[in-house]
Amino acid sequence: MQRLSLISILVLFLSHGPALGQSSSPSHQTDSLDETLALVGMQRQDLGWVPKGWWPRFPEVTYKLRAFDALFAEPLDGIAYTRTLGQTAWEKLDPTTRDEKATRGSGNLYQAVQRLGIDPKFGGFRGYNANVTAPLTPLDEAIIQLIHAADRPTEFVTFGTASPYPLIPEDLAAQTKSLPAAVDSLLGQLVLNVVDAYRWAELAFRRVDPADCMVVARRYNLGEELIDALDYCPQVDDVAHTFDEASLWYAAMKCTEALDSARIDLIETDLKEIPGDFAFNWETDWGWIRIRGDGPHEIDGTDALLLVDFGGNDTYLGGAAASTAYRSLGLLLDLAGDDEYRSEQPAQGAGLCGVGILLDVKGNDRYQTRHYGQGVGQFGFGLCVDLEGDDEYFNKYSGQGCGYFGIGLLLDAEGQDEYKLYAEGQGFGGGNGIGILADRTGNDRYIAVRPHTVTQRPSYHSPEWDVSVSNAQGCGMGRRGDGADGHSWAGGLGALLDGDGNDYYEAGNWSMGTGYWFGIGLLHDRAGDDEYHGVAWSQGTGAHFCIGILVDEAGNDKHLAEENSVLSLGMAHDFTVGLLVDIAGDDLYDVKGSGLGQSLNRSIAMLIDSGGNDTYRTAEIPRPGFAQNSESFRARGGVSTYFADTTSLGLFLDIGGQDSYWGDLKNDDYWVDPSDSPNWADRNFSVGVDRATGHLDFTPCPVRLPSGTAP
Repeated sequence: MQRLSLISILVLFLSHGPALGQSSSPSHQTDSLDETLALVGMQRQDLGWVPKGWWPRFPEVTYKLRAFDALFAEPLDGIAYTRTLGQTAWEKLDPTTRDEKATRGSGNLYQAVQRLGIDPKFGGFRGYNANVTAPLTPLDEAIIQLIHAADRPTEFVTFGTASPYPLIPEDLAAQTKSLPAAVDSLLGQLVLNVVDAYRWAELAFRRVDPADCMVVARRYNLGEELIDALDYCPQVDDVAHTFDEASLWYAAMKCTEALDSARIDLIETDLKEIPGDFAFNWETDWGWIRIRGDGPHEIDGTDALLLVDFGGNDTYLGGAAASTAYRSLGLLLDLAGDDEYRSEQPAQGAGLCGVGILLDVKGNDRYQTRHYGQGVGQFGFGLCVDLEGDDEYFNKYSGQGCGYFGIGLLLDAEGQDEYKLYAEGQGFGGGNGIGILADRTGNDRYIAVRPHTVTQRPSYHSPEWDVSVSNAQGCGMGRRGDGADGHSWAGGLGALLDGDGNDYYEAGNWSMGTGYWFGIGLLHDRAGDDEYHGVAWSQGTGAHFCIGILVDEAGNDKHLAEENSVLSLGMAHDFTVGLLVDIAGDDLYDVKGSGLGQSLNRSIAMLIDSGGNDTYRTAEIPRPGFAQNSESFRARGGVSTYFADTTSLGLFLDIGGQDSYWGDLKNDDYWVDPSDSPNWADRNFSVGVDRATGHLDFTPCPVRLPSGTAP
């Protein structure tokens, strides 16, 4: 294999630092990534792109998330961003601190929602508190206030005489007598906090045409329409430009804090003195209020404003914990029991033009929806939280942490859990959406069903194989309209955040930290011996102006791209950042075709492993850390000059261990393009390094100063 001559290498290092493996001073260890970049004459600040508005044919899109341009310009900052989200989930879902009284008014669940969901979408809140201030109030009095807030009377007079019916105050007082006195005022307080939140959720759509709202709230196939602009729904753009995000997210935070505070207060009540079973039902203009004791119940959640259950093995049917175009809130609090949730309609934390929240405190639970469930937001906020137990989740399309112009969060704190879906979920950010799945502990299984004969989502990237388009497990995708009607929507943020445990990931194409069309897809795994089983566009990959990152912090892991796979494991195409970073452990990397730190068409692709005895396998790639050349990189006379104006990189770096490669690749060596390769002139750099020791620092780069400005 040809490599740069020793003279060429020395010339490069004269301008960029010390020789490979040496320190710049006795007290400072030079960063191994910096040294690897220097082999091709680059520094960190040379990475990334700041598009120029005059570049012909460079895509123009709307609805980019607030983080996108900064991460596009500073690709390595994406590692810090991924870790920040992972650390937030780890801290805020910690069972040892979530019930602390000191956090009241700014509880950990509220903090998780604000930092993981709302802050990436909308920067108007700093996460101080949700201003949930309702006093303790008897439940019947609280419902009277709700009725008045809905602009309805509670007493009726006709012909100068009080009507003998309905006698709302009297009927409410009679029905609430079935409730234990110890919890009556706590439930009333919760209702009043819901009344406050409802006002803000309604304000969010005050400028939106109700007909448009009805259309977007019932558009249940945005996921399949997105990628190649299969269909255009003009109401999506109309609602996006008229709804009031600040009011909607404020309502979401209020609902989150109200339910979490009620959880703490109700559990702290001496439930042993409360009668075992009871039931309360009241229909309001905003939906049903249903309250149950600790017996086993079958509860219809359709058209419910608020469901509260104190225990027992319950079955929830219908649209429980879902908002609709005609009901702004749908909330559910279940305190205990091995529960089953089943629905053929949006449910279990579905925010469709509103707020839907499910909070299950303990028990081994089973969740099943057909579509739009278990933490999904479409012009809304959907949150599904399970704090304890070994749980099973199944949703076919759009769920388990999925957002389209909204926020969808699935947060599971403890237990050995299994997540299964067909497509668009487990951390999927569709157009301008946030979709996060965070699981703190447990040996968990994440399955995006692979055969397209099951999912009915065949992938044209795997035409000869039974492989589905998954769009899952940390995937951000937009609507690419440049080949159709010109309506392009930037992708959102999709992230899967796993804390601790030996986890298993399986999916088809587009999965495990992958992006598409101005989307951001992230996967962070904090610890454990994990297995990643993907196909194409999997594990730190992306295509067409996007960001895909996988960071695994520890454990002996298997990164596998299967089914005759290509384009995986640190693969980036067409102005994409694709990063696969595994910090420690004896790891296996296996891809049948292209990948392993491969850059295609002006991208930044990196595979970095910083410890352990690792094995690398492939059938076709000439070497890990490879940038494929194209004549378009030097064509300045055409209409795509941005290809000629920019820089790309395929980088591989392995630090430590006795590693296994193919061909003549070996430990403690480096490889770059041959000296006669056109890559050098085209600023399309390939570099690979295997070294015995080294140091890595992924601290974000300093802010770039304008040319000629003194630091």
